[in-house]
Amino acid sequence: MQTDPAPWRAFLLIFPLLALVPIVGLSGYAFWSISTRLDAVEHRERFAVDLQRQAVQSRLQAVATDLCVLAQQNELYRLLLDNRPQARLAMAAEYLALARNAEDYDQIRFLDERGQEVVRVNHNDGSPAIVTDAALQDKSHRYYFSDTFALEPGQLYVSPLDLNMEQGIIEQPYKPMIRIGTPVADAEGQKRGIVLINVMAQKMLDQVKAAGAVSVGEPMMLNNKGYWLVTPEPPPTSWGFMFPERSEERMGQLYPAVWEQIDQQLSGAIYSPEGLFTFENYYPLNGLKGCFQRNGLRAEALSETGYRWTLVSHVPQAVINGWRREAIFQAVIAGIVVLVLLAIGTWAWLVVATERRRHRAHLESLARFDPLTGLANRITFEERLLQEIERSRRHERRFALLYMDLDGFKAINDRHGHKAGDQVLIDVAQILKSSCRASDLAARQGGDEFVVLLAEVANLAAAQKAAQKLREGIEALSWNEMHVGASIRLALWPDDSEDPETLMRLADDAMYQAKGEGKNRICLALS
Repeated sequence: MQTDPAPWRAFLLIFPLLALVPIVGLSGYAFWSISTRLDAVEHRERFAVDLQRQAVQSRLQAVATDLCVLAQQNELYRLLLDNRPQARLAMAAEYLALARNAEDYDQIRFLDERGQEVVRVNHNDGSPAIVTDAALQDKSHRYYFSDTFALEPGQLYVSPLDLNMEQGIIEQPYKPMIRIGTPVADAEGQKRGIVLINVMAQKMLDQVKAAGAVSVGEPMMLNNKGYWLVTPEPPPTSWGFMFPERSEERMGQLYPAVWEQIDQQLSGAIYSPEGLFTFENYYPLNGLKGCFQRNGLRAEALSETGYRWTLVSHVPQAVINGWRREAIFQAVIAGIVVLVLLAIGTWAWLVVATERRRHRAHLESLARFDPLTGLANRITFEERLLQEIERSRRHERRFALLYMDLDGFKAINDRHGHKAGDQVLIDVAQILKSSCRASDLAARQGGDEFVVLLAEVANLAAAQKAAQKLREGIEALSWNEMHVGASIRLALWPDDSEDPETLMRLADDAMYQAKGEGKNRICLALS
């Protein structure tokens, strides 16, 4: 008697399909669980990094405020007016009082225009004292004096964060130090020296580390070369840049792909084989308020230029893998309930996906400006050009089109690298922004080409004058004693053409005329 094979065939055909449903459901649930958890973790990591930045910024601003008070004290102005011992003693007394109330001020100093210390108070391990005249030193050779004195009165200088050195030797135990200073001027506006505060930065670094406690990530702080100032646990070697034998002990060596992305972006989150890195590049002077001067005007601190610190929170891949295993285990235990949870997870995923699409669409709508220079891009400019033609035709007005190409840019780019080339483009863009009116529009066409729309131009002479101002502003810039020029071609609407494409072509053709006549000049479109 033979067994009917039909039920077995049906079982072998149907069971795998039925089994596939809970398998897919369990897999989907596990995926949704870990995705949701990572989104929440990324949000908390961003919050932790933001707290780290606030810890640094608030401490620097507090020091900057004290520094500005010292730079405007009456005792200082009396000293600048009449350099008498009584004035120096009065200043020293003020510095001493501040040092007693600011436990992390290692030194408070006034240095004259030659770099010679005039007044100095030392922390002395919690027992502040005025330094005698015989112990005052010449600091004209130190970078922080020359860098601070080169600023305008009221502007702030923040030094790189490094370890304090005495007599050329790194002090033990390590004493992280930041120097914050500002130039001071006499009543006639002549710079007479600098006020400088040496801040022991360990407390600030501890606050950065404490800020990381709100998330699962390990807090880090690095300088612009990728050397650790605050290290995770277990820590890599910190302060590697202070020791020649540790020069390779930096993030670029341990996490090269991650550091490359961090070095190119202002902030973000990076998933890598080593885990999740959430970061923000913070420029110490960005957001600091400069000092108010006696005439009531304020000098702003330099911002988003030069030295930076990178604040990072790192979630190791082992932690993320643990979350994945936990999600899979919970999905398997859930069993039959996973079918219901799958529907909930699918709905949640659709909501997330919809929000991501909306966010992406929002970002695309914002992508109308050049990311490097902040100027309008080609698409934005062409739209504005058509609008200006209609507006100018309706009101019977003229406008000018300046099409410019940088002369000498390739030499800087080839000699000093793309970072220097990017800085040239950024600085040129700043000239265009500062020189344009609210009704004008400057845009980057691509490479080293820019275009400026000058609205409501009275005549050709006015357009030429504006073009000459831009050319001179660009010509005055300098990068490592290298300069660029600008070949500017000028077209006037409707005098040269009423058609936008023809107008752009005429302006573009004038570029070759400008370069053929010696570059760095202004040429008119030949209609």
